[in-house]
Amino acid sequence: MILYQTDNSGGITNNDIRIYSDFSYVIHFHRDIELVYVEEGELLLTIESKEYSVKRGQMAIVLSNMIHSYESIGHTRVIVHVFSQDNVPLFAKLIHGKNAVCPIFDCDENVKNFYIEYCIKKEKRSPLAIKAVLYAVCNDFYEKSEFVSAKKEGSELIHRMLGYISERYKEEISLVNMAQELGYEPHYLSRVFSMNVKINVRKYINLYRIDNAKERLINTSDSIASIALESGFQSIRNFNRVFLSYTGMTPADYRSSAVRHDQAE
Repeated sequence: MILYQTDNSGGITNNDIRIYSDFSYVIHFHRDIELVYVEEGELLLTIESKEYSVKRGQMAIVLSNMIHSYESIGHTRVIVHVFSQDNVPLFAKLIHGKNAVCPIFDCDENVKNFYIEYCIKKEKRSPLAIKAVLYAVCNDFYEKSEFVSAKKEGSELIHRMLGYISERYKEEISLVNMAQELGYEPHYLSRVFSMNVKINVRKYINLYRIDNAKERLINTSDSIASIALESGFQSIRNFNRVFLSYTGMTPADYRSSAVRHDQAE
């Protein structure tokens, strides 16, 4: 499933800086910009189905709303910095409606050291210093990169649709009702969603509900019937059918296999 990260899509000042060992992450996207710096090893970065190898010492920038994932090649140590566009409004304006031909760049050593000093080494990070550092990094990226017109359509609409689903997945959702509320034709919504998220609306809703149910099956003792209804399925029979089709096992088997795995550990 493609994970939509609402916590990285708020549009308000966000700076989430984390250091990972042997870093891998599932397909996801968000409104914020993502900076990656590989300190050790090699990282496979996939953006919009294109694969890029980020080697030791290199940086990569994933722009807003781009579907991407990571896979560690052997041992890696990676810095991941997710930041909202209001940290660098001029950069955001310059790249609006554009995509970089290649997300990877060899950052200037002085800029890189500036970034490490103020964003990694300092225990108390100054918001002003972080913005200054991000502008330096983004400027280096902008000067060294080639940009082309982004072909994506309706990224703002995608966020509205995903927000609608996350708020109402427990209810019965139809494309017609969603289109009426958002003010668009159903066929247009369907086309824009499939083009951006790579699956159709109904499948995404089912995956969203299944992911919610899987988490509750593992982490709660709630009955399967209550989990089914509170995950948006109208009947236990439909829940069992959809769950089996997407996971290859029934909800009961999934719960019991998760329990056995925990006990083995």
